Order: sequence, then structure tokens, then C-alpha cells
Amino acid sequence: MDLFYTLLILAGGEGRRMGGRDKGLVEIDGQPLVDRLLDAVAPPGPVVISANRNLDLYRGRADSVVRDRRDGYFGPMAGLEAGLAACGDGPVLCLPCDLMAPPPTLPGLLLDGLPADRVRRLEDDHGPQPLCLGLHGARWVASITDYLDQGGGSVRGWLDGVPHDVVRLQGRLENRNRLTPDRD
Repeated sequence: MDLFYTLLILAGGEGRRMGGRDKGLVEIDGQPLVDRLLDAVAPPGPVVISANRNLDLYRGRADSVVRDRRDGYFGPMAGLEAGLAACGDGPVLCLPCDLMAPPPTLPGLLLDGLPADRVRRLEDDHGPQPLCLGLHGARWVASITDYLDQGGGSVRGWLDGVPHDVVRLQGRLENRNRLTPDRD
């Protein structure tokens, strides 16, 4: 595949379901989740990580590490807001840091032929995967900022208000939350 894109990894969560641990740095078989994701995706372009702690540990893994622009905790939408602002206008593959084994076809599914005025999100056999997105970076920052400023908070809620497509992946994506009983 000759697809060039920026990889945005969302790693800014509070880790509430994991006892406050930084999810991206949790090790599975001796390897941090963020490293497993980077190895699996092997992005052809820059890597941006949205994180709110352990910034020095993430800096060694990315071209850019950004913190949320807002005080307090606003969830993944705040990570998208800050991360996309750092990604520029080109295609961006956005993934959560705990995605353990994305299929090699995932970047193409989310980005091939994606118009700049649409967002593409993933759905698997488990249902919607709203943090697995294909979109054209900084173009969406104003929309996300407006959504957050109006009290919105969920990625699904934001997607309901923007033109988007759903691509279907057969099977289930594996992430850290699905491997443990501490899932909400």
C-alpha cells in the first residue's frame, strides 16, 4: 500500500478501569501496549501521541506528543482536539493506545479514497469502534472544539453531527479492555 498518513494515538486517558495506570504503557508479554500498536501499524508518516502524563516516555515513540488543550478531563474528544491540531491537514489514522492487534488492512479500510469532508469510523463484530477513525486532520479541529464548548463529550455524539461513513471489519478488534474483567 502506498498510502501516506499521520498516525494519531490516543493515550491520554485516566486509566480508571486499570487502577489509574497509564494504559498505553501497560505491558502485555513484556511489551507496552503503545509499542505493540506501533509495531502492528508501522506508519509510513509521522506519529502523534495524545497523552496527559508520562510525556517523556511517549516522546521516544513519536514525532510529536501533545497534551489536551483543556483543563480537567474531557475524554477522547479532548485528545482528538489536541492531536488533530498537531497532525496537519493530510490523512490521519486515529487509534486508541490499547488496540493490540489491528489487522494490516486497517489503514486502507479507514483512509483509502477518503474525501476531506468526511470522517470514516470502524465497526467490528462487537459493534462500533468510535476511536478507530480515518479523517483529514486539522480540518476537523473547529468542529470538535465547538462540540466540546457546547457540552458534548462522546466521540459517538460528535460523529452524529458530522458527515461520516462506517466501514465494517469482519471479526473483533482486540484491545486491553476486552482482555480483563475490569471492563465497564
